[in-house]
Formats: sequence, structure tokens, C-alpha cells
Amino acid sequence: MFRGVTVSIYHDPLAPAPVSPSSRRFRTTDFILAGAAVVVLAVASLLVVKVGAEAVLGQCAPTWLVGTDPQLCLDASISRQTLSVTGSTSLPDGAIVQVWAADYGTGYNQRWTTDTVSLTVSDGAFGRSLDLSDWGAGTVTVYAQFEVSSDQPASVVSRYGARGERLNGPDVKLDYSRGDPPPLVVQSSTDVDLPAG
Repeated sequence: MFRGVTVSIYHDPLAPAPVSPSSRRFRTTDFILAGAAVVVLAVASLLVVKVGAEAVLGQCAPTWLVGTDPQLCLDASISRQTLSVTGSTSLPDGAIVQVWAADYGTGYNQRWTTDTVSLTVSDGAFGRSLDLSDWGAGTVTVYAQFEVSSDQPASVVSRYGARGERLNGPDVKLDYSRGDPPPLVVQSSTDVDLPAG
């Protein structure tokens, strides 16, 4: 009946295509998932940088990366019954760090400890050699400890507070073995094997 009649519908090419409500919801979900993926990648990247920095720098990552102040990082080695202790730290020059070593042995009444030595930080480092010639073979635990005390320079006391109230990080502890109230200390330790002499 309507032969030869053509019907055309005009479509404006610049007009936006109609969007259904379900596709709008899908786009919002995409943005949420993409945002979550970005957050996960950022956190993972920070962890990789932190772990990598610790591996390269030997336990101590930059303070701005880990948010710990002060950091005490410790390394130890033994050669011919001599223990070499080296440390790096974010403590300012002149700060005093206490270092000692202990081996609690494996048999009855076996225990060795060194005297505690006071080392002064210089250029972010401290170190000392200790004689272990009278010790038996075993695992030696080396400790480094920082405490705000009257022995510290005034600049160190000012930075961390007279009672250490501005110390922060996972290595800050209460030292219950000394006094009431127990002082706040920063302590780090590492193990090294002492071979039979």
C-alpha cells in the first residue's frame, strides 16, 4: 500500500547516546575498583621501597620512609674470637649508645656477657671491637641501646624529651630491669655465631 514511501528518522550525531541506569552503576563501580587498585599498588610500592632500602642500607631505611626516630641499626661479625660491632643511626652526633654482647650457652650454668661500653655517635655511626677469647662456641646476641639520660648532650635531650617522651617507633621499649618508673629506651639486637676457638 505504501509502496515507494521512505520513512527516515533524523539522528543528531552530536547528541549524546542515551545511557541506561545500569550502565551508570557499572561505571561508578569501575571507578571504585580502579581507585582501590591504585591504593593497593601505592601501598605495595612503599613496602617494596622500604624493604629494598633496608636490604641495601643494612636494616636502616631513611627516617622519612619509616617514620621512626631514632633508628638504631646494628651489624656484627666475628673473626678470631674478636667481635666487631658496627651500627648506623639517625641519632645526632654526640649521642651516646650503650653496646654489649651476651651468650647464654647451651649447658648448665653457661653464660658469658661483655661489659657494657658507651659509644659516641659520629656521622650517623658507632662501632667497637670486643674480645671474646674466653667464650665458648655458640650464638652471641649483640645489643645496642639508646636512653635519654643525664649523660646525653643537651641537644639530644631537647630533641627526644627529658624522659624520652618524643621517642617513637617499634624499637621503643620500657626497660623494666631499671628503676621505677622504668625508662624508655630504644634497643636493637642481632645474632652472630661464635665458632669453637
